[in-house]
Amino acid sequence: MKIYARAPVRIDFAGGTTDIGPISKKLGGYVINAAINHYVEGSLIKLPNKTVLEYHSDLPTSSGLGTSGVMNVVWLALTTRFKDKNDLAEWAYAIENATKVVGGKQDQYAAVLGGINFLKFNNSHQVTIERIKLRTDIKRKLESRLFLDYTGPRMSSDINDSVVKNFLNKNKKTVEVFKEIIENVKHMRSDLKNNDLEHFADCLNREWALRKKLHPQVTTKKIEERIKFAMDNGASAAKVCGAGGGGSILFYAENKKELIKKFHNKLIPFKFDNEGLRTWTK
Repeated sequence: MKIYARAPVRIDFAGGTTDIGPISKKLGGYVINAAINHYVEGSLIKLPNKTVLEYHSDLPTSSGLGTSGVMNVVWLALTTRFKDKNDLAEWAYAIENATKVVGGKQDQYAAVLGGINFLKFNNSHQVTIERIKLRTDIKRKLESRLFLDYTGPRMSSDINDSVVKNFLNKNKKTVEVFKEIIENVKHMRSDLKNNDLEHFADCLNREWALRKKLHPQVTTKKIEERIKFAMDNGASAAKVCGAGGGGSILFYAENKKELIKKFHNKLIPFKFDNEGLRTWTK
């Protein structure tokens, strides 16, 4: 018998980095993300003299979409019998945390839950999950206006490490920016609940403007050039997924079909995933 598992990666709309322990403990962590139909897939088969575990993902290296966290989710799904998906997400985070990787929990929760979610992380290690249920027509419209542009590998661990150190050292600018990021997440949540995509796009831009204040390497010349090109050709909003420094840019454009024809880069098409983690046997 062979066991299979599949879990989606995520795009983060707002609030990333606030889910990292030291920050969420002090300010609370507030994140809005969406699982998409790109996956880490794995299989496990027990042979007489060995166990074979295999992974596969169709995404490029260091895409900024949370692949490493999803790999731990898939590994646990294949090798354990967790009944509660939230517990599995917590254990997947614990594995990554034990390896001294500076990161938060949003990737793992997006992987197990699927869908578009508002996640609140508090100082008692509790996670509040609110599924954002858009009207069907609005959800299709949002999906039809988003696309990803891969810019190359990113350096998120170094950026996160530096940002967290600044926060712990009570750097005034860093603390204030995080407070503004959290307020922006709350506004975005209201916009989505009200099916207001115009102001949602404004919040995407606000998130990116604030995130660039956290560290000089969050953006690069290549990222700025691609965002300018897209904005000059009809995009309404843009932000880099993950901590920045490379990876994937998320664009929002009402003229998406016309705009992507002008791109000569490695675009990543996607749709939302509503299922989250899935396991099966053959």
